[in-house]
Amino acid sequence: MNMVKKRQKLIRPQWQPGKAALVGTLATLTYSLAMEGDKFLIGNRFSDVRFIQGLIEGKKRTPKITALSWALHFFNGVALAELYGAVLKRYLPGPDWLKGAIFGEMFIVSAWWLTPFADKHHPLIKNQELPQLANWTSFWQNIVRHLVFGLTLGLLYKDEK
Repeated sequence: MNMVKKRQKLIRPQWQPGKAALVGTLATLTYSLAMEGDKFLIGNRFSDVRFIQGLIEGKKRTPKITALSWALHFFNGVALAELYGAVLKRYLPGPDWLKGAIFGEMFIVSAWWLTPFADKHHPLIKNQELPQLANWTSFWQNIVRHLVFGLTLGLLYKDEK
């Protein structure tokens, strides 16, 4: 099978890249609001943006890198929305809101095995500026954040009729 046919089988014909990008941006915004809110409510100050920032520049904090970290955070949300819309939505069961919720939870559960590695090597976790990830508080915090992302994605990314 040639490359074009493989791509046609992989990519959903209903995929709307522009809409997926917009919805990914909005879903990342709701995720970010949940992130800032849960940090305040439960006191676990883990921030995805600070995590990205620490990967880029270690322990320093500069406005340019803060802006870049926020941009990468949103880029990641858009990339996930594109993956959902282009490929994975068709394989998930139920109505759109459930498909989105399952997708959001699948993402975090599939990546969670990396948290002990982050705890051991990330500069901001090592110096305790960020809390460790490999614990139940951080796990449930991330479950809720990704549920918010997934629900927003599923509710807003609908196929054209």
